[in-house]
Amino acid sequence: VDEDKLAKLKAKLAQGKDKVVKKERSINFGCVGLGQAGSRIVEQFYMLGIDAVAINSGKQDLEHIKMPESNKLLLEYSGFGGAAKNLEHGRSIAEHNRDLISTTIDKHFSNVDMFLVATSLSGGSGAGSMPVVIDILSEKGKPVIVINVLPMNSDDTISKSNALETLHTLTGLMKAGKVANAIVVDNARLEALYSNVGIMQFFSVAN
Repeated sequence: VDEDKLAKLKAKLAQGKDKVVKKERSINFGCVGLGQAGSRIVEQFYMLGIDAVAINSGKQDLEHIKMPESNKLLLEYSGFGGAAKNLEHGRSIAEHNRDLISTTIDKHFSNVDMFLVATSLSGGSGAGSMPVVIDILSEKGKPVIVINVLPMNSDDTISKSNALETLHTLTGLMKAGKVANAIVVDNARLEALYSNVGIMQFFSVAN
């Protein structure tokens, strides 16, 4: 075996390992991830070749999302990074950046059949911005589906309280016809199913 040729072949295979190949599909989704949890979820869709954008107010969280920088949108407002589980603050950040969010959606999703929004129900950036982003998407004239993630059993009281409030908000959006369907993911159930998985690996396994 020619060692030089073998080395070149291995290098070529390594280059293509993480390359995302877009595929022809019967339904074209535009995936929008809100906050850290939502961004992690749409990251998985992106790796499957589906158009996706990650939106967050925390720069440090966006940095770890394995997507091109052009597919990430950092929302800045009053110099603060993140929303620290404050729903109202998360909503204010999104409202302040409404035009930027709308422009980003138009840029990335000019040819989609429906939108899929992914977010945690308990975080400030994701859950807080959700009503604003859904309002923007509903104006585009395409159906909106929402993937919501419930807190883990081990999450704090604020997270669980946020989840209840956000579920109430989501119900209102569905009644208003702005959300066509909602999928609720129970992290507490996944936590029980994958009890042998460490906390550092849990979210990659769950996603």
